[in-house]
Amino acid sequence: MNYIFIISIICCLLVGCSKKTNTITTDTIITNTISADTITTDIIFDNNLLKDFSIDKKFINSIEYTPDGFILLSSANQFYLLGSGGIASIFENWNSKNSIESFTITSDSILVVISGKSLYQANADTSFVKIADIPDNNIGITSKYDNIYVYERIFKNEKKNYSIYQLSRDEKITTLVTISTPVLSVFERPLQLIFSTNNILFSVEIKTKKLFQILALPPKNNIISIVGDDIHHALYFSTNEAIYRIKNTQLELVSDKFGGILKYDGEGLLIFNPDENYIVRFRNNILYH
Repeated sequence: MNYIFIISIICCLLVGCSKKTNTITTDTIITNTISADTITTDIIFDNNLLKDFSIDKKFINSIEYTPDGFILLSSANQFYLLGSGGIASIFENWNSKNSIESFTITSDSILVVISGKSLYQANADTSFVKIADIPDNNIGITSKYDNIYVYERIFKNEKKNYSIYQLSRDEKITTLVTISTPVLSVFERPLQLIFSTNNILFSVEIKTKKLFQILALPPKNNIISIVGDDIHHALYFSTNEAIYRIKNTQLELVSDKFGGILKYDGEGLLIFNPDENYIVRFRNNILYH
């Protein structure tokens, strides 16, 4: 896979924007909560901002940070860059016949996009080139280290199995794990993937493909997003209505007022709710007070 660096292109489009790990296998219960009275959030994005910039779009549930601190969002046919100076459309020449279904930014700063049964890469001239075929459409994608992982996240009547696939740099696709229910979210660690299906959190060792159950929430509390904070050695995950944290093998309720797609940016935890059009941040001084 021939990567082409695109960071300088992205960063010029909006002015004013600014170890080895062990598998978690301990059965956990909620041992602590962060008081709702102490939760102070930064509003990063809401309907008022969209109105100010005359944007009337439904965003997909992918969100990424660029290396320079911008936030990358997307509707079904348009990318947007969000920063302190506002929000602007980018990559106007998205040329796929299918919708943008998910995207990620790789460890070497490349934007890759799922559309239909194809994986696309952003080129230096902001065009997109198909780089691989993938097993299904409307699947999720993540990449933190060397490889790309795609996962079947949508329930389909005709499907009996749902998989996570590893896509290596030579475009080889390997099935890492297969289960009977959709994979809702995947977070990569150096030696393992943490993933969710329905209300259950699992880990799978990348090399051995050994599968471990971490925990299960009450039924109907689907875990839709997972993210790690390597600085404070914490793992966050969320449902549509709540955010939880595993730290020192203890499970804590962070908030029952927010839920959505999570990102950690070093300064705090970002929560993106594409259905309600908001992004908020819980800062570290609140999360770890």
